[in-house]
Amino acid sequence: MNRHQQEAVRIADRVMELICFAPGDTEKKVAGRIEAFLKGFDAKPAFRTIVASGPRSAKPHGYATNRKIRKNEIVMIDFGALYKGWRSDITRTFFAGKPNAKQRKMYAIVKAAQEKAIRVVRAGVECRVVDRIAREYMKVHGLDRHFIHSTGHGVGRKIHENPRINTRNHNKLKAGQVITVEPGVYLKGWGGIRIEDMVLVTKDGGKMLTRSPR
Repeated sequence: MNRHQQEAVRIADRVMELICFAPGDTEKKVAGRIEAFLKGFDAKPAFRTIVASGPRSAKPHGYATNRKIRKNEIVMIDFGALYKGWRSDITRTFFAGKPNAKQRKMYAIVKAAQEKAIRVVRAGVECRVVDRIAREYMKVHGLDRHFIHSTGHGVGRKIHENPRINTRNHNKLKAGQVITVEPGVYLKGWGGIRIEDMVLVTKDGGKMLTRSPR
């Protein structure tokens, strides 16, 4: 990891902390604010910004539309910073008001799955093991079939690079690699929860790079 990618991560964290929205705002309006903040930090979007509210948050790639955010809905935001050729990637799930019991429960499960997966990240661990840890925790709660994508991927000059953190990858993590860990749950007609952080692989474990509150 070089200083340009470190700055891309820092910018993404800072922008995530600056994000604000209210019921009545459109998804595209929120995405526009994000991209304006990125520009203010001399960065560009690392990929097409995702802002998915309400039932649309059940789409893992719910790119921003003209849909208006409604009170107490889920709002999933996924973006990254492109800075001097290097990229970052972060997702947070918000609530436009006070989350209800089901929203809180689902969020807690996804957060715990992510934390468990991050704890096993270290040089020498097979990529599929990281994926399996997150997926098995989801299965305990009967949600594994609603976790419909891989647990993560490498990030560098491209937004999706090796290593792929999925069930089929027997390759071992190497010190110095930068990966995402991003489990999610997606329930059609209800919405989705995803939390994504960037993690540096070291010989002693996984070092969290993104630090904005989850």
